[in-house]
Amino acid sequence: MLARLRAEHKRVVLVTSGAVALGRSLMGMEKPDRRRSLPKLQALAAIGQSLLMQYYENEFRHYGQKVAQILLTRDDLEHRTRFANAKRTLATLLELGVVPIINENDSITTDEIRFGDNDALAARVAIMVRADLLVVLSDIDAIYTADPKVEPEAKPIYECKAMDESLDSYIGQTKSSVGSGGMLTKLEAARMAALSGISTIILNGKNPDNLRSGLNLKAGTMLMACEQAQRQHKLWLLSLNPHGRLFCDDGAYCAVYRQGKSLLPKGILRVEGNFSEGEAVELCGEDGKAFARGITHYSDADINCIKGQHSSEIHRIIGYHVSDTVVHRDDLVLLQ
Repeated sequence: MLARLRAEHKRVVLVTSGAVALGRSLMGMEKPDRRRSLPKLQALAAIGQSLLMQYYENEFRHYGQKVAQILLTRDDLEHRTRFANAKRTLATLLELGVVPIINENDSITTDEIRFGDNDALAARVAIMVRADLLVVLSDIDAIYTADPKVEPEAKPIYECKAMDESLDSYIGQTKSSVGSGGMLTKLEAARMAALSGISTIILNGKNPDNLRSGLNLKAGTMLMACEQAQRQHKLWLLSLNPHGRLFCDDGAYCAVYRQGKSLLPKGILRVEGNFSEGEAVELCGEDGKAFARGITHYSDADINCIKGQHSSEIHRIIGYHVSDTVVHRDDLVLLQ
């Protein structure tokens, strides 16, 4: 199904688990106690990870689809430079038509830097790649008003807001054997994504047809994103201290301020300040007056090289390409 989505030119990122389980199976071992045998768990993850990727590569190869492996820890997504690097790698893979397969780096991670479960990792990745939708697989058909395995009268919930407080009582009664945290962590992941404006579908992953049905809103539970997520993001952008200024020509000013477009390198006249990619900058008109604030995709040194140039020239000039935009409209707020 994922290969079919790729054939329809949809961008897909797969977050998986299973390395430790495969390592245990290969070594014929019981599951070690994490508190007492963390090195053993890390070793099993290292053994199983290559097998896990081999399985994925073999399956996707049948459909002519290329895949790539990325291993992350929570530290990678909380450290600004490593976050920017991971985001850039994912963006490039998606541009190349490759399916990134992401797993927690259990062979080196410790309890202090673990995500805790792959649901949380999936939500963080969805936010990083600006996903349109987060799909979380379970072993039940949807969220129910009670555990359907215990109460046959339990009713499925097909659509609701992720922040609906009534879900907490339902989730407490619905048990899932999938993942390390069950349905509660799936709801927490959906709420994390919702705060960034991303809706989530929780589906039964045992039926391959459910993914297509879920995308057509005919299966699973759709947890809608927060209506105020975009406003909260704008308020957060306003709270950032800018590390530099980008002076724009009149064409860029009109495109950003009046037409709601992103800032392209072509419209930048000059750069002021020292900053890295992922930091906040102010956008100024030719008169020097700031009219917007946003997150830059490129450092001050790189922007000085590509200012006034077409986006198609970015890779030729600086040797890599993160985005056609210097500041994307989704990461930009007007000041006036």
